[in-house]
Amino acid sequence: MINSAVLVGRLANDPELRYTPSGTPIATFRLAVDRGRKGEDGKSETDWLNIVAFSKTAELAAQYLDKGALVGIEGRIQSRSWEGQEGKRQYSVEIVANNVRFLESKSEAERRLGGTPKQGRGDGEADDIDSDAGGGPADLDDPFGDM
Repeated sequence: MINSAVLVGRLANDPELRYTPSGTPIATFRLAVDRGRKGEDGKSETDWLNIVAFSKTAELAAQYLDKGALVGIEGRIQSRSWEGQEGKRQYSVEIVANNVRFLESKSEAERRLGGTPKQGRGDGEADDIDSDAGGGPADLDDPFGDM
């Protein structure tokens, strides 16, 4: 069986970083992904997807990404359920990111933000945050190689 998702979109919010009781970092954010077609009103249709990243991928996403950043996500689809308030069953579907790829250059991020992007943004080279490879690029202190 295959459970694989590959997405390109823009962050709808800054990543929120928290930690499990055992200390594992978890970052969550929403990704706006254009469907590539227009609705009946002539406007582009967009899906708003929940993304979750763990460990070093979570820490680097929280450190380097911000609302509006263009990223590529490779991961898997996960559904979960729990009993909410009032005893009603709640459901959630999210993408667990195994790899996050930055798809905009430092100058593009600066234009988008009207100033300086988050610390350490690169010089135009896209880079990966890859949980399968131990968390990120070769130099985790500087994933864009510009420091």
